[in-house]
Amino acid sequence: MRLLAAVLCISVSTLVGACSPKVVGGYYVEDGKVYWTAGIDSSPRVVAGADAESFHKLSSGYARDKSHAYYRGAQIPGADAATFDWLNYGWAKDRNHIWAGTLPLSNDPDHFVPINSDLAKDGQSVYCKDREISDDPAHFKILRFSPDDRNLDYAKDIHTVYYRCEAIPGANAATFRRLNDSVFNYAVDDQRAYYQDRAIVGADPHTFRVLYDTANEGCAADAQHAYRWDTVIPNVDPHDFPSGKPVTGCDATQVTFGP
Repeated sequence: MRLLAAVLCISVSTLVGACSPKVVGGYYVEDGKVYWTAGIDSSPRVVAGADAESFHKLSSGYARDKSHAYYRGAQIPGADAATFDWLNYGWAKDRNHIWAGTLPLSNDPDHFVPINSDLAKDGQSVYCKDREISDDPAHFKILRFSPDDRNLDYAKDIHTVYYRCEAIPGANAATFRRLNDSVFNYAVDDQRAYYQDRAIVGADPHTFRVLYDTANEGCAADAQHAYRWDTVIPNVDPHDFPSGKPVTGCDATQVTFGP
């Protein structure tokens, strides 16, 4: 029944431009009070201290009235309501800060620039969602395998390489490069080969290469070993690979080849 109500609500909203937030979640005003509900299965609660007459919804989570700003129904301490606005993704700003939820993220709102849905930077730092990850915004960049690469898991600044916003211990930012654009990410620097965020023990970065990668499989090799993801495939010698035949996959015991 709730699913049917939600579908009907969406259909009607295309015609009348409105739909009760009691069904779809968010803020709503009723009988002079402001309410917040997280979704279909959540009970609404009164937004404490909110002024219904001046209340203005900015996004599904952010809102403001004449005196305060709010995130998911909670008042944001210290926010300037007069200049508070939603930026995009999970961030908002006022004249003094960038906000991530109810917490101040940056005190440089004039230079804050979203990079993508997870990353942003200002004049001093780089941020991932609600935390600082780098103090080198001038050199910070996402590492792409190709210009149209949509896999944005790797990034680096002048000192550090990051995978999904976490620093990769020991990775050399100066020589680090990606080898493919699959979900099974491989990369190398001058000392190690990497699978996603971890070094592949014993792998030779100078001869390491990707053999095969799809949405379900990652196969690689160096001069001495073959690997499934980051694990050596025992008793497989790359010197014995048939010349001119394409790799079609691998498993825990073998690398397979086409005609």
